[in-house]
Amino acid sequence: MLNFYSNKKNFKDIGFDGLFNINGNIIRSSKNRETVEFIFKDKKYFIKRFSKGSLLQNFLNKLGIVKDISNANNEYSAYKILHDIGVETPKLVCYGNEKKSWNNRSFVIAEEIKNFEQLDFFLSKKKYQKVKKNFEDQIYKKIVDIVGKLHKNGIIHHDLYLCHFLLDLKSLDDKKSPKIYLIDFHRLQKKNRIRTSRLIKELGDLLFSIKYFGDEEKYQKILKANYFNRNLLETYDNNIQKRANAMLTKYKNKYG
Repeated sequence: MLNFYSNKKNFKDIGFDGLFNINGNIIRSSKNRETVEFIFKDKKYFIKRFSKGSLLQNFLNKLGIVKDISNANNEYSAYKILHDIGVETPKLVCYGNEKKSWNNRSFVIAEEIKNFEQLDFFLSKKKYQKVKKNFEDQIYKKIVDIVGKLHKNGIIHHDLYLCHFLLDLKSLDDKKSPKIYLIDFHRLQKKNRIRTSRLIKELGDLLFSIKYFGDEEKYQKILKANYFNRNLLETYDNNIQKRANAMLTKYKNKYG
């Protein structure tokens, strides 16, 4: 069974196999998925392609014991969910899902965001020091706004680190609110109610990222003033800090 969506006629002409196997510059790679940058008709795109994991993992996925994160369908669905709540994402242009018994293949293709930087890089590099001073408060406010929209609508990203926020550098030219895109949705979940433990983990993971790459004091001040659930922040501040510090120690031990 093959599901295929594209708002680009040229992609429809290539077909599933041609797109799934398209060559380009590998940006990220893991056991069952990889992200590839490629040029098509003089325009840059990113494809995130998935293939099924082990037989045991597939069996557990089918039973619903383990969430299936080796399929682009979750990423594809997330684009609409995020668009509906006003969270900026790269523009989705193509999706394909080939269902087989034990070897599904699937992908999503998004348009390039021109002239961007990952927020971890932007906040930590000296080359942006002058620009950062003028916009750092606005950037943290935008991050908190995005996180608030997610959590208020029952959405957990599950990989909420600064590297998954892309800053549109062009948006800094007009001196208005910076434009920030959220990426990487293969683990994203929408729930009727988010468990407090999940919120603590998510807020702790983001805080770890801020501690390592950004300005914790400035971020915390803006978070406490703008996050929609201030009672949660106050009640579980120690838990959030504990999670962030544990992640920070782990990261430093691994990368220095």
